Amino acid sequence: MGWTIRSVLSWSKQYLQDKGIESPRLDTEILLARALGIKRIDLYLDMDRPLMDDELGAYRGLLKRRAGKEPIAYILGEKEFYSRVFLVNEHVLIPRPETELLVEQTIERAPKGAHILEMGVGSGAVIVSVLAERDDLTGTGSDINAQAVAVAQENARAHSVSKRVRFFVGDGLAAIGARFPLIVMNPPYISRAEAAELQEDVILHEPHSALFGGNDGLDIIKEILMNVGRHLCSKGVFVMEAGYRQKDAIEELVRSAEGIHTSAWIKDLSGIERVLIVERSDG
Repeated sequence: MGWTIRSVLSWSKQYLQDKGIESPRLDTEILLARALGIKRIDLYLDMDRPLMDDELGAYRGLLKRRAGKEPIAYILGEKEFYSRVFLVNEHVLIPRPETELLVEQTIERAPKGAHILEMGVGSGAVIVSVLAERDDLTGTGSDINAQAVAVAQENARAHSVSKRVRFFVGDGLAAIGARFPLIVMNPPYISRAEAAELQEDVILHEPHSALFGGNDGLDIIKEILMNVGRHLCSKGVFVMEAGYRQKDAIEELVRSAEGIHTSAWIKDLSGIERVLIVERSDG
């Protein structure tokens, strides 16, 4: 008896479950639908359809990657974020739902017609989403990883904002001489001690340089907060994502920095103070 959609899903679910995958049924459906070039719902409309050898071969390749704890987003090469689909690969962090709050705050606070800066663009999901929502804005994005910048450029083209954004390879604020009315950043903020709490998928496959901020998670944040005031225009705003339990330490850093003050903390849906809003003090 040959393999059908039903039997493949049943076997694959158990296989991934035995490998310690947290959502085995969902993952098998997503991967089989991709291998067959159909939507997930279509699997249920023809569960007894026999699979051809080439279809099984394509699916086995995807399933093997997932069994090795490779994230679904990397296997598919894409991730939905802020109602758009973004190209992702092993060179960029997979966009998280909580980072949509960073996009919302940037959209809300960017002055009309402004040219904004994002540091550490990764896939470009943040700045591309902002520009796609606000056609009056232009932007600049930087990242220390040239391969990440290439991904951001592809996403800018895919979402028709490439004419309004430029990217460059650079380290933080060191290469930037201009001032901006708004700077946004999702820095590496996970501490080394928190590594054990992360899913194996994340530790094994996502870029550590985009995840970890040193022993306390604040290495990059300290550097940025000490210097960001000099790169903000009068009344300029810095919007930054932060980690769980980091508020007090970050508040202390802001107080010790020159030219800036905390304007607000924005909580995510879990009640965590997730996004810091900093303003230039002369504004």
